Amino acid sequence: MLPDGLHWPLAGARTGQVVVVARWQPGPGTRSAVTAALEQLAVESRAEAGCLGYEAYDGQDGEIILVERYADHAALEAHRSSDHFRRLAVGRIVPLLAHREVVVAVVE
Repeated sequence: MLPDGLHWPLAGARTGQVVVVARWQPGPGTRSAVTAALEQLAVESRAEAGCLGYEAYDGQDGEIILVERYADHAALEAHRSSDHFRRLAVGRIVPLLAHREVVVAVVE
């Protein structure tokens, strides 16, 4: 059961959609910079035509959990090729992370 106010980000997922689950561990003293850039990244990502969901959650020990959903692989590739992804995720966030793990799955 999810805490009050949270919804299941994969509700309504359909066959062929692509789900990305990422675990980010910000480096020491970088969490506020990571979350600030992530807020902007989330807004711009949600505006993409193929993005069906982009949610961030607090994990254990300061970890950030992302759950993203895209219409298909082409939509995910469009996201990864976008200016905002390259500028914010690759250019600003990733260098501040002590660890990251990304899993990509297709809904069957």
